Amino acid sequence: MSSRTQLGQAYFDLATMLDAGMPILRTLDIMVEGRRGYLKQIFIKVRDRVAKGCGLAEAMGEHRRVFPDMDRMLIEAAETSGSLTASCTMLSEWHDFVHRITRRMKVGLILPVLILHIAALVYRLPNLILSSMSGAEYLGSVGRILLLLYVPMGLVIVVMILKDRVPLLRLPLDFLVLRIPVLGLAVRQISICRYTKAFAMLYGAGVPIIETTERATRVTGNLVVARLFKGAEASVRAGGMSWEGLSDRLAPEYRQLWQIGEETGELDRMASKVAEISGDRADLLFTEFSKWLPRVVYAIIAGMIVYMILTMAGAIRNSMTVEAF
Repeated sequence: MSSRTQLGQAYFDLATMLDAGMPILRTLDIMVEGRRGYLKQIFIKVRDRVAKGCGLAEAMGEHRRVFPDMDRMLIEAAETSGSLTASCTMLSEWHDFVHRITRRMKVGLILPVLILHIAALVYRLPNLILSSMSGAEYLGSVGRILLLLYVPMGLVIVVMILKDRVPLLRLPLDFLVLRIPVLGLAVRQISICRYTKAFAMLYGAGVPIIETTERATRVTGNLVVARLFKGAEASVRAGGMSWEGLSDRLAPEYRQLWQIGEETGELDRMASKVAEISGDRADLLFTEFSKWLPRVVYAIIAGMIVYMILTMAGAIRNSMTVEAF
């Protein structure tokens, strides 16, 4: 079970027990008994801190690698407003949603990556069989082909690490991610979903709208997308409506729903609706990307096979010509 799934299940268990009327300490005791491995140790530490009078959000804040910013913000707001059960339920649903998308992407990539490794092994076989290529040269050739896969993967991992540690790199990297065909659109929609989901949860928990807009902007996950909502915070601070500050680059239906929610006093419900729509669109786009990426890999492999066949045919023809003489 992935860490995202375990965390989502933990929030679900918290919500269930709190809804049954259990005190927070007893709930955390049961949570500890029901967990395993690293997450169990984390919840033991959280439980000990809460037992000493520390708030749940503050205790979670000591383990930032386990509990994301959005989780801690929502729990903190929920503790103030008394809506901890509802907030834990929302977080459980959010982590389940993210896990579902991530899993779909991973499953879609397993087969093409496996086939790419097989193709790399087969690609140089004609040279090994029909020429004087040694085993070491063959393995070196296979390794160079696989570097075409592993080098980009390594760069992506390095970029993700540096993006969080070097603030100056975040904006240009976030901009470049949005320019990747299909994947960029998916990231845009999931970032909108993160903002609106956080906004709905925080605003519904009773957090003032100025603070809500500021906090939701911090958890968007993409600085370029966050700027689309930045005007909402400025508009509220100036005494206006938040929807008036939303960027025109947002989909018209998102801005219309936001305006309706603010005018009717149901902004949290309408923000949740925007989160639902953008989340569904992100899900579809990630699914589409996971379909097309293997097709691109298959096309590359097909080209390698054709080249391999032509190379083998040419080598056989040359050997037959030499024997004829």
